[in-house]
Amino acid sequence: MKNYFLPLFLLAFCLQGIAQDADFIRTDIFPFQPQHVHGATLAELPNGDILVAWFQGSGERQADDVAIMGARKDKKSGKWSPPFQMADVPDFPDINPVLFLDPQKQLWLVWYTVLANQWETSLLKYRISDNYLKPGPPVWKWQEVIHMKPGGKTEQGITPDDPFALAVREKFEEYGKTIEATGGFSTMGEADSQAARERFHQRVTELNDLAEGKDWIAKGKGYPRFRRLGWQTRNKPLFLADGKMILPLYSDGFDFSIMAMTENLGKTWTFSEPLVGLGPVQPALLEKKDGTIVALMRDNGPPPQRLMWSQSTDSGLHWSPVTDTEIHNPGSAADAVKLRDGRWLLVHNDTEDGRHSLAVSVSTDEGTTWRLLTHLETDPSARSHYPAIIEGHDGRIHIVYSFHKKDSEGKELKLIRYAAWKVK
Repeated sequence: MKNYFLPLFLLAFCLQGIAQDADFIRTDIFPFQPQHVHGATLAELPNGDILVAWFQGSGERQADDVAIMGARKDKKSGKWSPPFQMADVPDFPDINPVLFLDPQKQLWLVWYTVLANQWETSLLKYRISDNYLKPGPPVWKWQEVIHMKPGGKTEQGITPDDPFALAVREKFEEYGKTIEATGGFSTMGEADSQAARERFHQRVTELNDLAEGKDWIAKGKGYPRFRRLGWQTRNKPLFLADGKMILPLYSDGFDFSIMAMTENLGKTWTFSEPLVGLGPVQPALLEKKDGTIVALMRDNGPPPQRLMWSQSTDSGLHWSPVTDTEIHNPGSAADAVKLRDGRWLLVHNDTEDGRHSLAVSVSTDEGTTWRLLTHLETDPSARSHYPAIIEGHDGRIHIVYSFHKKDSEGKELKLIRYAAWKVK
């Protein structure tokens, strides 16, 4: 195993246990690293330990040394363990881990391996463990690929009535109508709204061609390669009362999202229709009291930069047209959690430009309105981003996120930061 944790800049940069008040703690899981560390996730274990994972290497998709790393915070001592390896395919990038416990208290790690150094070649994988309480990495009892198969059968290629292709086409038509109705084409920062419309329709044509299998590999007959590879993880799944698991996924190739669903803890999977728009990716899922499921998504599209919203009333199978919220988003990941008291918490970059401000907002009306609760970071010289949030057994909120900052010589250094407190 490679030594990812060099003792550089230890004294100059390591922040240890910054306490803002008696109930708030913030620690750096390890000292600043010259390598790229990003995409953290976390789970609380039955013994109260906090297990965190992230990816680390000399880059992202174009660096073949990227591995999934982890560390645990001991409940009794409050200290973080030395980092350890959670998953690694040698000579391939492993990216965006997601940790969670299922209803049977099995620990899952879901992530993807990038096969050919492009996001469009990502291959989803998961591991399961029921032996994870001892120090060090979990002992994995099972590993499998999530074989993505959105749309209809393709023995003879993609047919004209394929449900995935039809859904992409129909949802872009809905999305275009919504933009027109709200005047969005004229508020995208374009001097000529007609030019914005033309670019939109060009992008729609490109994505429709991909959905129909008219990619650069195969011309003429539609083949499903593109839709079966390239799906990526970011946020934790939602478990429904009947045990159904909904794992949110997205594609940088399509620049939209989809849900992978299992009712038997991964033995078989089904897939929702896509959540389509100009860049709605990395969904965070919340469930309303009436069973409606809400997806809050990063905005990878044109201005205005806002978190995007869609909802499902049939357990994640079909989704409403994607719309903008009023929540600012600079094209950065966000995560959310529904507390046991019914409130929703959202951790996000609350700007339209830059990832320096990391906020926690609260909603008491299931996402209709949001109120700023606190800022975790506001340093304009740093990037504090890609958060993950959970509620612990004792009601404490646990958050991890990437903290990236340049030293006095302009070299970028990176770490994963952890914060926890009990929200009043």
